[in-house]
Formats: sequence, C-alpha cells, structure tokens
Amino acid sequence: MSDPLNPAPQHSETSARTARRAARREKRRSRTRRQRWTRRVVGGVSAVVLLALVAGGAGWWYVNYRLGQVTRIHVQNGVLASTPAKPGAPFNVMLVGSDSRSFVHTHSQSVAFGNTSTYGGQRSDVLIIARFVPATKQVYLLSMPRDLWVHIPGHVQYISGMNRINAAFNQGPGLLIKTVKQDFGISISHFAEVNFPGFENMVTSIGGIKINFPMKLRDHYSGLSIQHTGCQLISGGMALAYVRSRHLYYYRNGQWNYDGMSDWSRILRQDVFFHALLAQVKANFTNPLAMNNLLTTTVHNLAFDSTFTNSDLLHLALEFRSTTGADIHNEVLPTIPTVINGMDVLLPAMRYDRPMIQKFLAEGTGRHPGAPKAASTGSGHSTSTTSGHSTSSSTSSPPSTTTTTTTTPPANVVFDTQSEPWNGTPC
Repeated sequence: MSDPLNPAPQHSETSARTARRAARREKRRSRTRRQRWTRRVVGGVSAVVLLALVAGGAGWWYVNYRLGQVTRIHVQNGVLASTPAKPGAPFNVMLVGSDSRSFVHTHSQSVAFGNTSTYGGQRSDVLIIARFVPATKQVYLLSMPRDLWVHIPGHVQYISGMNRINAAFNQGPGLLIKTVKQDFGISISHFAEVNFPGFENMVTSIGGIKINFPMKLRDHYSGLSIQHTGCQLISGGMALAYVRSRHLYYYRNGQWNYDGMSDWSRILRQDVFFHALLAQVKANFTNPLAMNNLLTTTVHNLAFDSTFTNSDLLHLALEFRSTTGADIHNEVLPTIPTVINGMDVLLPAMRYDRPMIQKFLAEGTGRHPGAPKAASTGSGHSTSTTSGHSTSSSTSSPPSTTTTTTTTPPANVVFDTQSEPWNGTPC
C-alpha cells in the first residue's frame, strides 16, 4: 500500500510526462523550422527564377525598344522580292555604305569628309549583296565596285541611262535595287544602309578592331596612318580611314609604294574590316556593357527597309550567332577599266560576271554551276575574256582531225583576287 503522505511517486510520474511533452514540443519546433527553411529555400529559388524571367523579359523588351529606334526606309511596292517563307531558304540583302555628308555639322567633320556643298546628294560608297543561307549558317558577299558602268532604269534627269552604279542611290534604295535586278538579275529581299559615322561609331562602341599590319600604311585623303607593324588595335576613326582609303601607300624595301588599285584594293580592305569587326563582336559577346554600346550605336547609325521587322532582325541574329569568319565568303565582280566621257569607269565583264552571279544565286539551293577559271597574268591580277572581247588562235590540222581553238584572255579584265599583303589580316 502506498503512503499518502509520500508524494515522490506522483512527482516522478509528472516529471516524466513533462519531459515527454517538452520532447514533443521540441520535435514540432524542429519540424516547423525545417518546413520554414524549406519554404525559404523554395521561395528563394522561385524568386531567383522569377527575377531571371523578369530580367529576360526586360532584355527582350529592351532589344525591341532599341530596334524600334532604327531608321526605316520605305521602298516602293514591288521593288523588294518576297523573303522565302520556307525555313532555311536563302535570301539576299543589299548592304550600302552611303557617302552622304548630311551628318557634317562641324569644321573638323568638313575637313575630314567634305560637306554638302562640295558633295551634294548621296552615292553608294560601298555596295555589297549579302546572301544569307540559314540552313548552313553561311553568308556569301558579292561586292560591286562603285564605278561600275551600268544602265540605270527610269527617267531621272542626270541619273537614268548609262551611268556609274553608285549614282542610282542618289534617288534612294529603290532605283539602286531596280538597277541591280535589271542589269544583273539579282532580286533583293531587304536593304540596310550605314553612313560614315556609323562605321566609326560601331567600331568605337566595342573598343576598336584588331588588324595585323605587316607594313606601314598611309593615305592622306582618308587620314589613314598606320605607323607600326604587327597586330594592333585601331580606333573607330582609323578603322573608317582604313575602309575608305582609295589612295593607299605602303612602306616596303625602304620606300613608300603606291597601291594603285583604288576600289579593287579598297574592297579587299573592307573584307578585312568585316572579319575583324565580327571577331571583336564575338569576343565581346558576353560583355553586357559592350553589347549594349554596340546595340545603341547600331540603331542610331543603321537604316533598314520598312519590311525588315524587329522580329526578322532578332531571328536573323539568333540564327547566325555562331557564324565565324570562315563562314563568310567574299567575291568581286570582274570588270574592265576604261574611260568614258572623261570619267574612269569599270565595264562589267559579263562573260565572267554571269557565271559568278549564277553560282552566287545557287548557294543554298543545291545547285552549283561552275564559273570559268581566270588566267593569271603573272602581275597578281587575274584576267580573262569577256563577251565581244575574246581573241582566238586556231591550230590548222589535216581534214581527218578535229580543229582545236584556244581562247587567249585579254589583259584588260581585272579579277579582284590579287595578293596584297600590306592590307593586313584580322588578328
């Protein structure tokens, strides 16, 4: 029998119950802390994901906003070809560097570029047809010299009729696009234009471009002055002078030598410029500040036709984001230098232009017609025949054998394939 005066057993039992309750409370608190920590982690991850989505949405909105600031040029209906709706189908974009001096407002700009009183209107200082092949991520560039002598359609006073091709741009892109379609059979889906400051500012926005110069260069007309050899970073202003140079001298064997190839040599330098610019853009692709500077500069210095939508531009950028210099291929139309009405012009060498254009238009279609090979003159300039300009020699044979005729290429046809190491290479 228990002693009612002895409370020890009851106290012991109460202590045990208290301990159990405390343990249960601690267990609940621990579970609550774990649940709260889990909710915080999940909430934190969700917040990060949400911020990423918001940031991504803001980035997309920002790019669209910036592209909305690009100048759009209306090209009259029926001039531009319809861009193929089939995924991966190739299309052609006309790239024009305008020599308009409408941007000149200061004395220094007037000294460097001239002004509207001395250079009225506008011409296509650079004319390139770019063929984009999304299926292979290749870009084919067909350069047309600015002094190409062609028939410009229409009835525009002082412009239409036989004239230099760059004169067609004085009326805007429509007449130039019509001229290229009529004279060379190349349909244009879109148009893009950049002016002199555009070249300079885009290079400046990404910190310059890198070119390896094996020789010193200078051109007093464009302001080009390369005083050191080797791989070097050149600024936007010097890059523009390099692209514009038509009176280039290079230092070799202890003396200054004249390039003498004017537009042909300048087109080669433009090719070097594009490859160097692409390399620098790709090198800065993960630098948000540099990319924002490039985007801001581009939208203020580039113009597109009004059918080239923001969605088109973004889609094109995404499709060709992995393109490298090896994926860009450049050719120049063969021409014949001559003088007409006291003007130095270049006649199309259609005997060789046609096959080159056919091959260019076949890229991305599975058809690859061959073009005639150019014979070398030994001077670094390739030459060949043109329609109406061929000379032949026949070898007489007995009646029982076949007469073989060989074509001797004339020396007046110039293919822009000469080696000019002084022009430099991207590095």
